[in-house]
Amino acid sequence: MAERPFFQDGVKPDFSAKEMEKLQVALAAKGLERPDEAALLELAEAKKKPQRKLAYLALAKLGTEVAVRRLLEELGFADEDAVCEAFRRFRPERAGKPLVTFAEQKWKQYESLSLTIGPAFEGVLTACACIDPAMPEPQALKRLLDIVRQAAAVEPEPIDPNNPHARIEAKLELERVHALAAGILRESTERRTRP
Repeated sequence: MAERPFFQDGVKPDFSAKEMEKLQVALAAKGLERPDEAALLELAEAKKKPQRKLAYLALAKLGTEVAVRRLLEELGFADEDAVCEAFRRFRPERAGKPLVTFAEQKWKQYESLSLTIGPAFEGVLTACACIDPAMPEPQALKRLLDIVRQAAAVEPEPIDPNNPHARIEAKLELERVHALAAGILRESTERRTRP
């Protein structure tokens, strides 16, 4: 199986037939006929998370300025995981710089000890999956790679010796982040040196 690049290129994925059917059912349940921007924005306010998740995916695929702004509003709240998935899957162009800022905020939370490294690094992975490495704002990419370098250098923290489960979990989390950070740095170096 080929390794999935962190910085995405190529054709964006589409909805599966099953997802499209679920989206149509969710829209119909709210009395909405077509999956246009206004209907998707309304569906994103649904009480049921599966309906909101479909709306987030559709908004990310739509990729308009309003759609991306609505998705960015959800970062840091209960649906953050669904929004990050939508961003990673459909990679709307307008999301690059705001997602780098999101990654920086997550990293600051880790540094202030209010977040463990795994969840903090999810923000970095989301930004890497969405950002265009040839973007006209190289400073945003540089800021993102600075966080990745910091993550690669994180040392294991002392863990409560009376809780071996926490120690193993923290070690696995850090190993995963180190491996992902190394992959991102390797890929960014390969892209810069490619003819």
